[in-house]
Amino acid sequence: MGKTLCKITTALLGIILILATSCNSSEELLYAQSSKLVQKKGNIQFIEELDMSPSTSRQIKILAGDKNTPTQAISDELLNKYASMIGLMPKSMSNYILYKFIDEWYGVKYSYGGNDKSGIDCSAFVQKAYAEVFCTELVRTARDQFHSCRMIWDIDNLIEGDLVFFRTRGKRISHVGIYLANNFFVHASTTGGVMISSLTETYWSKRFAGAGKIAKGEKQLL
Repeated sequence: MGKTLCKITTALLGIILILATSCNSSEELLYAQSSKLVQKKGNIQFIEELDMSPSTSRQIKILAGDKNTPTQAISDELLNKYASMIGLMPKSMSNYILYKFIDEWYGVKYSYGGNDKSGIDCSAFVQKAYAEVFCTELVRTARDQFHSCRMIWDIDNLIEGDLVFFRTRGKRISHVGIYLANNFFVHASTTGGVMISSLTETYWSKRFAGAGKIAKGEKQLL
């Protein structure tokens, strides 16, 4: 009787052990499927976490190294935003750094003599853009920038990064912006702050004074 009871007890313990092992294996498999921790792809690490509900999942992207390095989704979203503003196909836009700079400054108010995000004037904005985007040191005022350019008189020959100049007060050069595409340019406007406008707008077309090209990567001196 004692031996029979012992055998039964041993059998029951065996069954319990099998069930426990099976349960642990299932939990480990579920964890492995739901976590899929840290798949590396270039400079970006992907961590995929599945919610408890099987119908939804969430993907978190963590940048490794340089926090300023954009993910493809972020850069595409930014370029799509500005492509719609200036009438371009997103795939034709490649200068992410330029549009990132514009996006960071967009809407900053105009302030004569200002050179930071509390307020900036047109020539300071252009000067900062050239320093950060094109690694080029420009002279400070719109008039001096005009005289340091190689002039372009036909607006059909303008390309991204060229400077556009205006006479908004009398005959002197008093305003400058950076050409983008399709007659659009970015500038610090006295009325709207940093914004994008078109050369075809009546106000700007009447005051257009010419455009110029700056050699990139150099220091401009008069």
